[in-house]
Amino acid sequence: MNVTKLFGAAALTVLFQGALMAGIFSNYNYITAEETAKLVREDASKVVIVDIQEKPGFEKEHLQGAHATYAYPVKTDAEKARLAELIPNIKPDQKVVIICPRGAGGADRTYDFFLEKGLKKEQLFTLKNGQEGWPREKISDVIAK
Repeated sequence: MNVTKLFGAAALTVLFQGALMAGIFSNYNYITAEETAKLVREDASKVVIVDIQEKPGFEKEHLQGAHATYAYPVKTDAEKARLAELIPNIKPDQKVVIICPRGAGGADRTYDFFLEKGLKKEQLFTLKNGQEGWPREKISDVIAK
């Protein structure tokens, strides 16, 4: 293989990995901290914040109005049952923002669980980088401790 082809293949690999990390090829909808804060500030009744952090993380910090489910890592029937309790109160016009510690596996399992239970993909969002990645120095008015 010549150098040009090798370089081209490496460049494509890097671009594809970057796209995956950015969520371009993802099955999930993501929302930024800035977008989430705007939703909370403008009309908190239009957003359901589902926080799956374990109890110590939630007690340390969470978003105002967040529903503490302590469902992380969303693998057991008991953890899923805590999420299911929220479903009857979620309206079709509400956005559901899933907060997990880092915005990864637990959030994906929560997202998938809600889809299986009939919530629409258009209303489901995962907070990018989770609660641990929240930009506290820039956005602190919607945080509760």
